[in-house]
Amino acid sequence: MADLSLYSEQDRQQMKISFISRSKSRLSELIAYARNSGFTRLGIAACQSMMPYAPLLKEILEKEGFEVFLVDCKESGLKNCEIFNDETGGPSCDPAAQADYLNRQNTQLNIDFGLCLGHGIIFSAKSKAPVTTFVVKDFAVNHSPLQELAETK
Repeated sequence: MADLSLYSEQDRQQMKISFISRSKSRLSELIAYARNSGFTRLGIAACQSMMPYAPLLKEILEKEGFEVFLVDCKESGLKNCEIFNDETGGPSCDPAAQADYLNRQNTQLNIDFGLCLGHGIIFSAKSKAPVTTFVVKDFAVNHSPLQELAETK
């Protein structure tokens, strides 16, 4: 039996907004959800490998009337050797810095755009605004994890 005490009034409102924002496309649903929630400031935390596409989402959302902030995972300049405390070379992803940047922009909804699994978890935990995933990074199956599940049937 369902336990409605698990949901606050705010949770119930969010679920109603989700219900009325449903669409056949994730993009249309994202726009409707943000609009129905009264959000005007959106953040996009993107993996560097997704940067050919993330600016397209930013442009579409701006055309829809939102103020949008985009931050690349390697924009902070953090180096692997600094985070791993070893001799590892090259730039490191920095999901905490992405969350910090978007927090300082006072975004109302943040979008995970292809962050690595662990990086997305860190980003979501440190984001003050709620986070939704727009793209799941999975190069093996062209960013469609369902494809791998379907192939195991």
